[in-house]
Amino acid sequence: MLRVDRYIMQRFMAGVIPAMLLLLALFSFIALAEELEDVGQGSFTLADALMVVFLTTPKRIVELLPVTALLGGLLGLGAMANHRELIAIRTIGISKQRIAQTIAALALLLGAFITILQFSVVPGFERDAARLRGQTLQNTDIGTGSSKAIWTRNADSYIHVNGIQSDRTLTGIEIYSTDGKGRLTGLIQAASAYPAGQENWQLTDVLESTFDGARVIETRRDNMMWDSLLSARQASVLMLPLEALAPSDLVKIISNLKRNQLDTHHYEVVFWQQVSLLPGLLAMALLSLPFLLGSVRSVSASQRAIIGGLIGIGFYLLQQLSGHLAGLLGLNPSIVLLTPPFVLLLIAVAAIRHRNL
Repeated sequence: MLRVDRYIMQRFMAGVIPAMLLLLALFSFIALAEELEDVGQGSFTLADALMVVFLTTPKRIVELLPVTALLGGLLGLGAMANHRELIAIRTIGISKQRIAQTIAALALLLGAFITILQFSVVPGFERDAARLRGQTLQNTDIGTGSSKAIWTRNADSYIHVNGIQSDRTLTGIEIYSTDGKGRLTGLIQAASAYPAGQENWQLTDVLESTFDGARVIETRRDNMMWDSLLSARQASVLMLPLEALAPSDLVKIISNLKRNQLDTHHYEVVFWQQVSLLPGLLAMALLSLPFLLGSVRSVSASQRAIIGGLIGIGFYLLQQLSGHLAGLLGLNPSIVLLTPPFVLLLIAVAAIRHRNL
C-alpha cells in the first residue's frame, strides 16, 4: 500500500511542479514589467528589478499553490486515469476514499510547506525586496549595511527613523520641528510607532520637547498620534506589504491596535486570508479527484488544464471578493473568508463519495 501511495503522490507532484513553474513564469514576468517602470529612479537599476522579482517569488508560490494543486491533480492524476492506472489501483482493493486520503495527506504536506514559507521565508525575502525598492526614493536617505536608519522630510519637520521591524513597527523615532526660518522649535522622541490607519501613526513612549527661547519644556506621553510620519509612497516602498507579513506578526499588530482601541479590521482580513489558504489548498487538491473518476480517457490534458484554470481563477476571485466585502461591509473576516474554502471542501468530499470509478 505504501508503494501505491508514494506512486500516487509522485504522479500528483509531476503535475503540480510544471503547473507551478508555468504560473510562476507568467506572474514573475508581470511583476518584472511593473518593477521596470521604476528603473532609473534614484539608484534603482535593472539588476535590482530582477533581484526584486526573485525575492518576491516565495510569496507568489504561497499564493499560487492552491490553484496549482488543482491543476497538478488534473494533469498528473489525469495521466494515470488515461492509462487506466486508477482502474488498476481500484482492482487491487484500494478504494477511492483511500486515494482521496493519500491526496489529502500530500495536501497537508504542501500546507506545512506554505506555513514554513509564510513564517520563515516570505518576510525576510520581502524585507530585502523592500530595501531594494527603497533605492527609488530620491528624497529619503536610507542607511546601508546593518543600519536601517531613515532620514526624510515632511513639511517643516525632519524625521529620523532608526529602524523598521518585520511587523511594520518603526523604532527610534525623532521628529524635529522648525519654523519658517528653519530654526528648531520642537523635538519629539518616541520608542516606536506603528500604522493606525490612513497615513496616521501611533507613537509610543513619547518625550515631547518644546524650545521656548532659552527654556526647554518636556512632556512625557504613553501614546501620541502623528500624521504622515512616512508618506504613502515611502511606506509602500520601505515597509512590507501586509500580505507579506508572517501570521504571528499580524497577530502582534492586531493586539497592539486593539490595546489602543484602534481599528484592526483590515489587518484581520489579511490574517484570515492567509489562514484560508490551508483549507483552500486541501479543497483544491481533493476537487481534482471527482473529475477523474469515471471514464475520462477521451478528455485531453489541455481540457483538464482549462477546467482547472477556470475553477482556480474563480476561487481566487471569490476569495478576493470576500476579503473586499468583509472590509467594506464590516463583516466578520473569519466567517466570510473561511466559508468559501470549507464549502468547496464539502463539495469535493461529497463528489468523491458519489462518483464511481
